[in-house]
Amino acid sequence: MDWHKAMHLDQIDDHRFTGHVDEHWTSLQGAHGGVVAALAVTASQSVIADLGVDPATTLRAATFGYVRGNSLGDLSFDVEVIRKGRALVSTNVTVSQEGRTTTVARLHHSPPWEGMNYSAAPAPPERPEGTERITWGDTPAHLNSVEAHLHPATKFLAGNERAEWLAWSRPLTGQTFDTPWLVMYGDYFPPAVFSKATELQRAVTIEYSIQIHSAAGSWKLEDGEYLPSQVHAFHSHEGFAVEDGWIWLPDGTLLATMRQTRLAG
Repeated sequence: MDWHKAMHLDQIDDHRFTGHVDEHWTSLQGAHGGVVAALAVTASQSVIADLGVDPATTLRAATFGYVRGNSLGDLSFDVEVIRKGRALVSTNVTVSQEGRTTTVARLHHSPPWEGMNYSAAPAPPERPEGTERITWGDTPAHLNSVEAHLHPATKFLAGNERAEWLAWSRPLTGQTFDTPWLVMYGDYFPPAVFSKATELQRAVTIEYSIQIHSAAGSWKLEDGEYLPSQVHAFHSHEGFAVEDGWIWLPDGTLLATMRQTRLAG
């Protein structure tokens, strides 16, 4: 699995691109939504780079609405620049497949700003002995495209008290990851309700948002370093579940927060 190949886009005109999702990004239903989101980020970054923005401008927040399932194959990405301010650049990306809109995205890009610096975020989980590599059979699948090790208590369909994933992950190839990879990874894990449930059930993402707390744009992991991650579905009612997630750098710095709304049950 080559991440740079997965993120390749062909530019059709100034604001339109096409990309391809192959079998390495097969999810439980169709194409993995996280890799579609990452391609939308890649398209948006290409457009704003042509606007002459500050080179320190990176994605800081994004929301993706999945209005229809994405299938493996070709996708189109139409980027609209909503506003280019002195620092903040906001774009919309519409993803379509076979002439039908599948995903709508709202993205905000900016260089770092001066402001308060503090964090009351939870500390990352400590990795215990006995973590297990998550895999999905021997066939290509999005779960096999990241090296992720689950907490021993994190099991599929285990009837756990908490609907939660705890994991330590890194890119499958190479030590450096970028903003699109981070956006993909924020949507990498199966529905957290699967750890609380005892049988398979519907858990389709309808909205995914990520906030990135660093303007670096790319990060390097040393040998043996992993990203601690936690995803918790803290509420499920009337067929909708809400998940909150956190991704930390190996030194414990909070790198990103996520939230998903899922059709569940």
